[in-house]
Amino acid sequence: MLAIIAAIPIILTIILTVGLNIPAKKALPMAWAACAIIGLAYWGMDVTHVVAYTITGFLGSIDTLLIIFGAILLMNMLNEAGAMRRIEAMFNGITEDARIQLVIVGFAFAAFIEGAAGFGTPAAICAPLVIGLGAPPMAAALACLMFNSSPVPFGAAGTPTNSAAEIIKDVLPSIGVTDLSLFKQDLSFLSTIGMCVGSLVIIWLVIGVVCMKFGKNKSFSDVFPVVPFCLFTSIVFSCVSIPVAKVMGAELTSLVAAAVTIFATIGAAKAGFLMPKEIWRFPGTEIKKDAKKQNTQHSMSLLKAWTPYLLVTLWLVVTRVPQFGIKPLMGSFPITMTNIMGVEGASFTLKWLNNPGLFPFILVVFIGFAMYGLSSSQISNVLYKSYKQLVGATIALLFGFAMVYLFRYSNANVCGYDSMLVAMAKGMADLAGANYFYIAPVIGSVGAFMFGSNTVSNIMFAPLQFATADILNIPHIVIVALQNQGGAIGNMVCINNIVAVCATTGIVGAEGKILKTTVGPWFVYYLIVIGVMVLLMNLGIAG
Repeated sequence: MLAIIAAIPIILTIILTVGLNIPAKKALPMAWAACAIIGLAYWGMDVTHVVAYTITGFLGSIDTLLIIFGAILLMNMLNEAGAMRRIEAMFNGITEDARIQLVIVGFAFAAFIEGAAGFGTPAAICAPLVIGLGAPPMAAALACLMFNSSPVPFGAAGTPTNSAAEIIKDVLPSIGVTDLSLFKQDLSFLSTIGMCVGSLVIIWLVIGVVCMKFGKNKSFSDVFPVVPFCLFTSIVFSCVSIPVAKVMGAELTSLVAAAVTIFATIGAAKAGFLMPKEIWRFPGTEIKKDAKKQNTQHSMSLLKAWTPYLLVTLWLVVTRVPQFGIKPLMGSFPITMTNIMGVEGASFTLKWLNNPGLFPFILVVFIGFAMYGLSSSQISNVLYKSYKQLVGATIALLFGFAMVYLFRYSNANVCGYDSMLVAMAKGMADLAGANYFYIAPVIGSVGAFMFGSNTVSNIMFAPLQFATADILNIPHIVIVALQNQGGAIGNMVCINNIVAVCATTGIVGAEGKILKTTVGPWFVYYLIVIGVMVLLMNLGIAG
């Protein structure tokens, strides 16, 4: 009963956004209100705690809002300077086929950004870039959301996977695990196998969905000519990911695999390897007969056009990969507020040096203003456009985060109940019983749906998953790996990520349509990770 009542705000969010197509900026404030009422009337929270955790949630959204604003600024600056047109010409120089461009930019390049930064950054960077290549904003948003699943367990230099291990490290000795580093490597290995097998399907599936919804023929079959290239991309990514995860752990898995994949896919495209015979482009975009001739019409050099993205990538790699030694410094000088309204635990910390929105996005934007020689009127235009794009997302994210914080900290009540979050997770576990194995990744996805982060989902639910595995006598590392994988694939249905990519691509209000579309691929990926884990257990590789 508690689980059902706790789930009402989530159910309401889905009904409003998916069923009634109400924009998230209107739906999420209503869902927050429902959550607050449940907290006060049924959970026995007091008004002070509800207000304090709401304020904490508002403050917690600043991190994400800064990333979105920085990404929007960067995109608008590149458009104003004409750099995006030059970048588009370069990709048309590699291939004019929009399906191949989507694979290279939306999957391979985004996976590299995920490995370096994570936390919503790939879609924020790559969706606008895909738009610049001629894709409709909705197509770019959908593709980048769904592509950003396979590399997610190893995002931000392995943060989600390592966080799952760190949060349960105190109970690992109870199952005979004394080497945390070895456990992390084993967890990385198990997690990446399912994600890599999933990528064999998800890449061409996403392209098929895009072709069906946005292509001239409105036909899924338009993906078939590029299926060999999609499989090639996945195989390259997987052949690097799996050994790196097993030998080196989570930190470099996505970074190294994506870097190799970028070079391999660009090289294959330029060499004509596995290329489709007929060029496919989005309706309304001009088919260029001679890409090289097109490139010569641009006065801006390719290096100059790419410099902002190169600076962003360089900064993220150097500051996020532990081997460079700079990562610990990025948490310096945090802005901290503790015990908001006198409520213990209602605290906020902004590690502003570590926020990609400020550094490098906004920093690079100011460098770009000078480098491209934009006039004051052009700069004003960039700032105004970016502000207009951010308004709707700000409302949605403020209340989305506030609702999450109420879910998470509703254990502060006079009734002695667990938090609404734990109540929902336990309800799902009780309902599943012996079939809990199949529910574990769903819980991970629910966490990602609510928090917008595989990392936070792992932090919240990995201990619960571990304890449940103990009770049901299921191999602990298997359940934690399924939690990790579920959180990763949950990124494509996460409401906060959807709001963010809609804001970045200028389609605020389309959140419900996107969620409807991404649920199908999420379910396919879910079936794959379950099937792969069953196979690994039968082979004696897992557990």
